[in-house]
Amino acid sequence: MPVNLNWGPYFDQLEQGAKFQSTITVTETHIVLACGLFGDFNPVHMNAEYAKNTKFERPLAPGTLTIGIMGSAMGNYFAGTAIANTGINATFKAPVQAGDTITTTWTIERLEEKPKLKGGIAYLTGQCVNQHGVVVVEAESTCAVRSQS
Repeated sequence: MPVNLNWGPYFDQLEQGAKFQSTITVTETHIVLACGLFGDFNPVHMNAEYAKNTKFERPLAPGTLTIGIMGSAMGNYFAGTAIANTGINATFKAPVQAGDTITTTWTIERLEEKPKLKGGIAYLTGQCVNQHGVVVVEAESTCAVRSQS
C-alpha cells in the first residue's frame, strides 16, 4: 500500500488484516521520566533496593509507560491522518524492565466507515512482546481516521 511519506495511511487506504509495528528499547530514563510524568512513585518502579526483594528483582516500568509506547506506535503510523485514538483496553501479561526491547504489533481487525467523520473507525488488536518473545501486553484499540477524499 503506497503511503505519502509525510502522512500515515488514510481510512480509504486501510485493509483488514494489515499490520504495523514499532520497536523500542526501554531505558531506566524512560521509567524515571514516566514515573515523574504520571506521578507513579510506587517503590516497585522507583526503588532498586525495594525491587531486589520482589519476585521481579529489578524495578518495573509502569504499565502506563508500556501502554504509551503501544499508543505511540499507533500515533506514528497514523500521523497526519488520525482524527483521534478513541480508546485502548489492555491486559498486562508480563513485566517490562529497563533494558527490555519491546515490539508492538497492531493488526487492523475491522473497518467501519463513518461519513460524518469524513473517514471511519479502525478496530485494532495489539500485542507487545519483549526480546525473548514473551507477550507483555495484549490490547484492543479504536482509532478514528480521516479519508483521503
